[in-house]
Amino acid sequence: MSSRSDAADAASSDGPPGPVCDRCGDPIREDRVFRLSSEPCPALAGRYEAVTKTYCPDCVAGIGMLALSAGPRGSVIIESE
Repeated sequence: MSSRSDAADAASSDGPPGPVCDRCGDPIREDRVFRLSSEPCPALAGRYEAVTKTYCPDCVAGIGMLALSAGPRGSVIIESE
């Protein structure tokens, strides 16, 4: 083992890990975290699960979500087939 991996193992056992970007895997400072959530409409709830992902600002910009709203959006009604 290298001293680099030993240091990483020691640091990981010091306390609970901070947020990590679900896209790039980098650690994120708590004041810079973006949490994106999606919940299926009732007609699709049996086929899809609600999901929340954590992203860093660079990945949010990289996936083209440069302007985000602080509040949730309204629901869209989808007619079932």
